[in-house]
Amino acid sequence: MGHAGCQKCIRQGDPISPLLFVLIMEYLHRYLGTLNSNSEFHYHPKCKKLKITHICFADDLLLFSRGDVESVKGLMQKFNEFSAATGLKANPSKCRIYFGGTSVIDQANIKEVTSYGLGQLPFKYLGVPLSSRKLTIHQCQPLIDRMLAKIQHWSTKFLSYAGRTQLVQSTLLAITNYWTQVFPLPKKIIHRVEALCKNFLWSGKATGKRALVAWDKVCDPHNAGGLNITALDCWNKATFAKLLWNLHKKEDKLWIRWLDAYYMKGVDIMQWQMKQDCSWIFKSIMKKRDMIRCSPYWMKSLNDNSFSTRKMYTELRGDRADMNWRKLFYQNYARPRARFILWLTVLGRIPTKDRLGRIGIHTDGKCSACDQPETVLHLFFDCSFTQQIWTKVLTWLGYQIQRRDWSREWQWIMEETAKKGWKRCLLKMVVAETIYHVWQYRNERVFGNTNQTMNIDERIKIMVMIRGQHKRKLAEHLDVEHMLIK
Repeated sequence: MGHAGCQKCIRQGDPISPLLFVLIMEYLHRYLGTLNSNSEFHYHPKCKKLKITHICFADDLLLFSRGDVESVKGLMQKFNEFSAATGLKANPSKCRIYFGGTSVIDQANIKEVTSYGLGQLPFKYLGVPLSSRKLTIHQCQPLIDRMLAKIQHWSTKFLSYAGRTQLVQSTLLAITNYWTQVFPLPKKIIHRVEALCKNFLWSGKATGKRALVAWDKVCDPHNAGGLNITALDCWNKATFAKLLWNLHKKEDKLWIRWLDAYYMKGVDIMQWQMKQDCSWIFKSIMKKRDMIRCSPYWMKSLNDNSFSTRKMYTELRGDRADMNWRKLFYQNYARPRARFILWLTVLGRIPTKDRLGRIGIHTDGKCSACDQPETVLHLFFDCSFTQQIWTKVLTWLGYQIQRRDWSREWQWIMEETAKKGWKRCLLKMVVAETIYHVWQYRNERVFGNTNQTMNIDERIKIMVMIRGQHKRKLAEHLDVEHMLIK
């Protein structure tokens, strides 16, 4: 083995760098494997059956051996020879050595051999804490701190409800999802994470105002009237059901082979009797066994030889009744912020003056357009100002309807939007944009920021045209230049 000289180097970020690194790590893996022929080297007691000397992920490396000087010397000799050949050297200031059941004298001798500092459990590896004991609230604090840092950065931006919903789903819960696939999170941490998501959704800050819709309702699927945001408690259970399924089916994975070698010893995981000396994470996995043993989806996944965490999560959430207005949101190409306000409206959670009065907030209680009592029904349908807007936009779509009470009007909208066809897609957009523009106009009047440059019905038509022209099945029916429906 010698040192290969070179004249030119690869810069950081070069596409070939990962490939070369994998090849070098494969060489390290094979070179450490030669320790098996060293009579003075002894494997770690929990690694001997599988002859494990190391675990590597990218540039993070864990080395294992028995806690005696000769074994550590043999391990370090191989690693130092690898470093001399490749130029990849470990930074001693960033390396730590962890002991278990080793005498103080042996610890001092081993530290002298390695020149590494003494480490203590838990320590952070791949972004999560590794601990031999059940995860504590304090150890989960980095998760909360990371979420708070994101929220504090976003709180300076002017985000709509729809924008915040997207950030909760794509970023905040994505951060948590990584943890839930590794650990059973404490209940208190789950409540804290959901509180942060809820506060950010309704106020844009970590500490917020009263929620307009209960969080459990927000987590319902779209067909049941929710936003389909993940409920962490059920998701954590579903991810551990996935780990259990892997134990039952994926026999080729290293961690499963290790558990089988030291715990199950060939016994089927669904029949195996859990022992008291198992690790806390393994016990958490086994506790889910009795919960899902008779689950219909679990039985189906065993027959199909495939498992979906999302489908298991859906089953754990339970059945949710479909809303009769759910099709109003299917293939609705209105702006996300308009669909969100429409969602609040159909749930009856939009903060009109009568609703504000019921929760103790004093207002004059009058509609800003006609001085009648402001309710959801009045503001969006019964007000003479709103009726004119509905008449204009529906006539523009080609609908000629007579004035009816709210219940019949809403029933007609539900029946019409449940039908198929391009015209029904336009109607869904018009309904969402009309509700949104009326609510926006109401807020401008209430807070004294009215700055109308055109009629509301014209603004609705323009928005429908802009959104519709980007959809192939709608664009051919729109005359954008003349603002007409073909």
